[in-house]
Amino acid sequence: MANLDDELALFESELAELEQTSSDATNTETHVGYDNATISAGPTSSESSAPPVSNPPVAPQPLLAPPPYVPLVASPFINPALGRLPTMPPVPPSLFMPPQLRGPPVMFAPRSLGIPAPATIEGAPALYETPAVNAIPQEFLRTQALQSDIDKMNFKKQTDPFKKKIKEQQAKKKFVRSGGGQVWEDPSLAEWDENDFRVFCGDLGNEVSDELLAKAFRKYPSFQKAKVVRESRTNKSKGYGFVSFRDSEDYVRAMREMDGKYVGNRPIKLRKSAWKERNIDVIKQKRKQKKELGIL
Repeated sequence: MANLDDELALFESELAELEQTSSDATNTETHVGYDNATISAGPTSSESSAPPVSNPPVAPQPLLAPPPYVPLVASPFINPALGRLPTMPPVPPSLFMPPQLRGPPVMFAPRSLGIPAPATIEGAPALYETPAVNAIPQEFLRTQALQSDIDKMNFKKQTDPFKKKIKEQQAKKKFVRSGGGQVWEDPSLAEWDENDFRVFCGDLGNEVSDELLAKAFRKYPSFQKAKVVRESRTNKSKGYGFVSFRDSEDYVRAMREMDGKYVGNRPIKLRKSAWKERNIDVIKQKRKQKKELGIL
C-alpha cells in the first residue's frame, strides 16, 4: 500500500507541473523582430489586474519577395490547337466473345540430341504393272484374215478398171532413146517419176554404188532415188549416175552444195539432167522446128 500511495503522489505532482507549464506558456508574449528573434516577458504589475489576452500567432515574413504573377498570353506563332487537351478516344462497345474450345496439345515424340535424323531419299521412278484380269493370250490377239477376204481383195485388184488401165498404159509405153546416131529402147526409165527434178552425177569411181550415192543425197527431204549406170554385160560402172528429187528447192540446194564433194574416192560433178532431150519424140519435134525455121 505504501508503494501505491507513493506512485499516486508522484503522478499528482507530475500533473501539477504540466498544468503550471501550460499556464506559463499562455501568459508569455511573443515578439517577432526583423531578425526573427522571439522575446518572452512576464506580466507587469499594471497588467496583473487585467485578464490575460491571447494574441494569435503571426506568420514569419519571408526574406525574398515572390516573383510577380505573369498571365499566360497565347503567342500568335503557336497553333492554339496545340494547347488544348487531347480528346480521349471513344470507348468501344463491349462485345461478347463466346468461349473458344481448344483441342488437346499435340505431343511430338522426343528427339534425342546428338543423333542425326535419317535422311528421306525419294526412290527412282518405277514402272508398276497391274495384274491383268482375264488376260487374253497374245496368240488370240493377232488379227487373222479369212481366206475368203483375201480372195475378194485379189479379185478386186485384178478387176479394178482404173488400175488395169494404168498398167496397160505403162506396159504399152516405150522409152525410145536417141543419141550418138543410135536409137535404142531404155526400159529402166519406167522406174523413174516423169515429173521429178533429176540431177546428172558425173565422174563417179568404180567403187560408187547405188547405196553409196543415195547415202550422199539422203539428207534432203524430197530425195526419191539414186542410180549408177552400169554396163549390161560386165556390170561395170560407166562413171555416171542420176539422182531424183520431188521438190525443186531440194534440187537447187543439192546442185549448189554437193557439186565438187567427194563421193567415194573422187569429187563428183553435177549438172541438170537432159534425159527428156534424148527422147525420140522430142528429137523429132526439134528437127521439125528447125526445118520450119530453115536451119536444116
